[in-house]
Amino acid sequence: MTDTKGKRSQLKRPAAASRVIASALAIMAPAAVVAGVTAPLPASAQSYTTGALNGTLRNETGAAIAGVDVSVTSLSQGFTRTSHTDAGGAFRIGALPAGEYRVTFTLPEGGTLEETVKVQVGADTAYGFTAETIRKLDQVVVNGTASKELTFAQTTSGITVDVREALRTQPIGRSIEAVTLLAPTSVQADSNFSVGAPTRNTNVTIGGSSPAENAFYINGLNITNFDTYLGSATVPFDFFQSVDVKTGGYPAEYGRATGGVINAVTRSGTNEWEFGVSGDWTPDELRDTSPNTYRAFNELNERDASSMTFTAGGPIVKDRLFIFGLYEARDTRSLSPSISLGSAVLDESDDPFYGVKLDGYVTDAQHLEFTYFDSTREIDRTSLAFDPSTQVIGQPVGGTTLRDGGESWVGRYTGQFTDWMTLSAAYGVSKDRNHQEALDPDTPFVVETRFGTVARVGPQTTVSNDIGDTERKFYRFDADFSFDLLGTHQLRFGLDNEQTTLEHVSARTGTSDYRLFRVTDAVSADTYGVPIGSDLARVTTIRLGGKVEGENEAFYIQDSWDITDRLNLQLGLRNDRFKLDNLIGENVLDLKDNWGPRVGFNYDVDGSGETRFYGSYGRYFIPPASNLSFRGADLFVREYFDLVSFDAATGAVVLGDQRTNLNSNIVDDLGASACPNGAVGPAGSVACLVFGNGSQEPPISKTSRDLSATYEDEFVLGVDRILNDDWSVGARFSWRTLGDVSEDVAIDYAILKYCDRNGITGCGDIWFGDYQYTVLNPGRAIDVYTRDPLPGQTTRQLIHLTEADLAIPEAERDYVGLELSASRAFDGVWSLDSSYVWSSSLGNYEGTVLSDIGQDDAGSTILYDHPGLTDNQYGYLPNHRRHQLKVRGSYQVLDSLMVGANLTVVSPKKYGCLGVHPTDGASAAYGADSRFCQGVAVRRGTAFETDWLTNLDLAVRYDVPFKVPGKLTLRADIFNVLGLENVLTSNEAGDLPTGGVDPNYRQPLTYQSPRAIRLGFDWNF
Repeated sequence: MTDTKGKRSQLKRPAAASRVIASALAIMAPAAVVAGVTAPLPASAQSYTTGALNGTLRNETGAAIAGVDVSVTSLSQGFTRTSHTDAGGAFRIGALPAGEYRVTFTLPEGGTLEETVKVQVGADTAYGFTAETIRKLDQVVVNGTASKELTFAQTTSGITVDVREALRTQPIGRSIEAVTLLAPTSVQADSNFSVGAPTRNTNVTIGGSSPAENAFYINGLNITNFDTYLGSATVPFDFFQSVDVKTGGYPAEYGRATGGVINAVTRSGTNEWEFGVSGDWTPDELRDTSPNTYRAFNELNERDASSMTFTAGGPIVKDRLFIFGLYEARDTRSLSPSISLGSAVLDESDDPFYGVKLDGYVTDAQHLEFTYFDSTREIDRTSLAFDPSTQVIGQPVGGTTLRDGGESWVGRYTGQFTDWMTLSAAYGVSKDRNHQEALDPDTPFVVETRFGTVARVGPQTTVSNDIGDTERKFYRFDADFSFDLLGTHQLRFGLDNEQTTLEHVSARTGTSDYRLFRVTDAVSADTYGVPIGSDLARVTTIRLGGKVEGENEAFYIQDSWDITDRLNLQLGLRNDRFKLDNLIGENVLDLKDNWGPRVGFNYDVDGSGETRFYGSYGRYFIPPASNLSFRGADLFVREYFDLVSFDAATGAVVLGDQRTNLNSNIVDDLGASACPNGAVGPAGSVACLVFGNGSQEPPISKTSRDLSATYEDEFVLGVDRILNDDWSVGARFSWRTLGDVSEDVAIDYAILKYCDRNGITGCGDIWFGDYQYTVLNPGRAIDVYTRDPLPGQTTRQLIHLTEADLAIPEAERDYVGLELSASRAFDGVWSLDSSYVWSSSLGNYEGTVLSDIGQDDAGSTILYDHPGLTDNQYGYLPNHRRHQLKVRGSYQVLDSLMVGANLTVVSPKKYGCLGVHPTDGASAAYGADSRFCQGVAVRRGTAFETDWLTNLDLAVRYDVPFKVPGKLTLRADIFNVLGLENVLTSNEAGDLPTGGVDPNYRQPLTYQSPRAIRLGFDWNF
């Protein structure tokens, strides 16, 4: 693993070198200003899939050596790129796939120097080369050294992980999120979120952002879940070659994220055929359990996971055409008994994953690549009877089929036409799904409340069939140019376009769900128009969603400008446009002219290349999630019937007459209109409650005029220092602050204020609850069209709502972080990477999702639905962690024995108290979602906190010494070695939804992952 700040590495010495001389550190930035016309440097083209190599050749006295021919040859695929050193001894070669290269310098007098170096994806990799020329008779001998140096061509922070090296030395989880958590400022997101099937990725938050603000890429293909922006497609770890985690300061070509950018590159075939078999097994017998909570009976949890991975790669045509393929057979089983539900959930899956990567070189400078992978998976979920008092798990009582994943592919072309121009183009399709389908979709979901308890009854355990399919089609073009003009420029510009399609439908199983209840008092008898003691059934019919299309497009320009040999400027500008349609294809959002400057500098403090002082400013925009248009044509109806009978064995409900004389007090602030079945109530009564009649809300009223997209500004200052051949240190200060935020807000109350101010009567007959939701920028006055004509009008009106009308505050989120790091490169014996982060995340708005209640409706959470819900929200946000310490390292005990460790220490999460709002009736209708408990205001993050998280993982790797074909390595990973049971999340609700005291306030909900042992092997030949 290599930090993107760079550090020295030990290099293989070429056979031609007769001795090693002391290295004179070179300037990593390209040449200084040169008078007259000089030969341009090669374009950098460090992008989603490639990197660049830059370096400076100097003699043993430190003087630059100009006019030297440079060739860079891939040790794995055989292609060669050429360049030459300029007047300052500098050279730069871009569009290089990650890997090892042989760099050959041919001096004018005829001698050659060779060194082996390693290039990382998505970065400029800098080396200083020192040469000494010795003439022996008629023979020229060149000796030299190379050392990894700080890079002065970028301001990006984060880490780059070589996946195979990480698996060889570190105890990490086999997922892209596990790698992301290694980066400073990244923490585990709240477990309240449920992102579908158990195979979905664990959520991570970066730099104080919410977990729905990251972007995930694989070989340049965006695999981020654009439905809610939580997580990404699930791809097996062994398919990756490297994972680049950008936590800040990224250039203009990267966008659509206000958190971090996680960029993965897959493995490729080489000139040598290689085959591999890997096995992993995490048995339940080698796993501890967490303590029970008031919801979950964790002591009876069972977890078994195993996988077998087969890989093959090599040349179809040597030096020209390569293939790499992977097939992973997976088998998982988990059992989770629930105290609150009175049932246990058994999840089982055995679907495989497979992927293939093709690389073709028409010439050494013309590269074609194609990647395909299929991540579809099906999980069989069985609900079993469970009695917490006896701890007995019984027979199946129902089931659900969960489906996720999909087929994805991307093709890319990269061509270097001259030393100063590189062009690239890509096109691809990413598919994913998130399905929850009942095994018996025609049987309704029934809740029984007649006998003093509230419990699900009958064979149906799935309340809704939820079908979500996403497809993203994209194309992009990039160009790189190098030229000299008042210094040296590496200019990169391009454009990209994404067409997104979400097909998401949620409908009740059996068409409707049933809640059986008994009328026990006079008020209820009057409400429903029946005698006391009557048994009724509330029948709820819900069908939500459909097809939603969107488009994200951007163009950018980025210049890396070396003004002098010590000062580099990063000048970039990006323009994003986000479009989103509604369920019938009408445009709802068209957010354009989102200009995001990216400005930075790098300064070589003393001219030695050992100390870098840098800084950056960037503005990052994030698109609206397609989930925002998932609602808008809802069919949502409640009806009440006499209950004739209910068969708990079959789930059959027999209904009598419909209660069409519902007293109007049942519909206060809820609304009613004609029943879909035509039932009509007598005067003063209603026959049913209609929350949505299935017709599409008009797009003209869905957004305020002059709506701005959500964005964040980031400011960074940092310093890096190379201490010696092994050690490097760094310090980085960052400040992230939210700008505009686009959120879905219920504005009925504001329209009523407008009507009162303008003397318009009758508005309360139309806007009396949550009838009109509008996407707006909180804290601003808005101009908006009414959803219906105002009383006395025949067309919708454009009205002006003041800040006082809306009465909601501006969204605030400020993250401040100080990061300290120290790294020691592996010297054949041991290595160490460490970081400490002090940070503060304060505000009244976590981000596009709401961890407080696990709401993943990105951009349309309940937070701004009514003014009362915003009360007391300012404080420490859910992803605030004051202290983070991360230390990982490895030690070569014997030639055949390696041990590794990973230590994480994170300070607690802070909580307030959630309850029922005492004065705002609309907010109180949401239940315990306001920041009041028993009527007393409790500010966010001021009531209590969870435990510190301390986690130590260990890895042992043993290379089998007896003779076998190829190389056989045995692996063992021990997670949470100390067996700690720290509380990670707790119940923040101090009130019950009905207003009573919640007895489980502050009680634990989740603990850190219990101790577990993973066994495995790698056999490569």
